Amino acid sequence: MSDPTARLAYEHARDLAVRDAAHQALTERLLLRCADVLDSFDRLLADGAASDVEAYRRSLALIAGQLEAALAGEGLEPLGRVGERAEPATHQVTEVRAAPPGRAEDEVLEILQRGYRYRGQVLRAARVVVAADGGTEQGTERE
Repeated sequence: MSDPTARLAYEHARDLAVRDAAHQALTERLLLRCADVLDSFDRLLADGAASDVEAYRRSLALIAGQLEAALAGEGLEPLGRVGERAEPATHQVTEVRAAPPGRAEDEVLEILQRGYRYRGQVLRAARVVVAADGGTEQGTERE
């Protein structure tokens, strides 16, 4: 190609096609992993309501673990753990409680909703309950 504009347009189109193909492959891989989890739910539901509630709960926990592993394998990281210090970038404080003995101020006491990060980007902050010195404003939200 002698025309520089045509050559640049061709290279751009080629790069875009490569990127789109990679995105398509990633999407298909993620959907197939989720389909495996759906298959597990189908098997559990086909067995009917178990008379053993604990066995049913263990089965649900295994399926939840399967989904978590599939998403972690694609780069999704859960955010929010009890005992860690609440950080504005990754935690949304929805409630403040008096710090129990042995707990530090701003320590996460409870996870109300997990947060998630993907490729270094916070998709959703974890909604948490944190400890505060001496019973400050209970039930207030702060960010």
